[in-house]
Amino acid sequence: MELREAAARLLSNATDAGPNVFSRRALPLSQDALPAIYLSAPSDTARSTGRTAPDFVRVTQLNVDAMVSGGTPEATQDALDALTEQIELLIMQDVGFQARLSQVSDLSTLQEVTSDNSSYIGKVRLSFSLEYFEEFSPGGQRIAALDLQMQTMGNPDFAETREEFPAQNIQ
Repeated sequence: MELREAAARLLSNATDAGPNVFSRRALPLSQDALPAIYLSAPSDTARSTGRTAPDFVRVTQLNVDAMVSGGTPEATQDALDALTEQIELLIMQDVGFQARLSQVSDLSTLQEVTSDNSSYIGKVRLSFSLEYFEEFSPGGQRIAALDLQMQTMGNPDFAETREEFPAQNIQ
């Protein structure tokens, strides 16, 4: 998933998670490795733009799961709020990332602070619906030249021409 990897590169070393940004790793991490960010793209939907060309409007759901640890519930919540804001601003304000999209059609955030074994863990999931266009090139033989023959009412061989396309113009 190109968008997931682009988001991972964007978030690496640009948030409080530092280098602990993972797009190909399963949970869990130990508490001493927090804060950390996990990226996944669990769903992708393609909707056709019409019956003629194989063009689609695609929506990829990008989930950004982040975890922090703090000594108190307040410190954990503060760290979680800061990391949540960093993630949202980086994704939404990066010109290079946004240039890949037509829009972010939805953004939702779900936070939780829990206490297991007397340590506080904060978790947040930011879910971005990333919309973009995708076009598939039709298969078949490429056109290298065009032959034209024009006729008039009294002259079947009025004019002829052949137009050859340079190789760099052929797609």
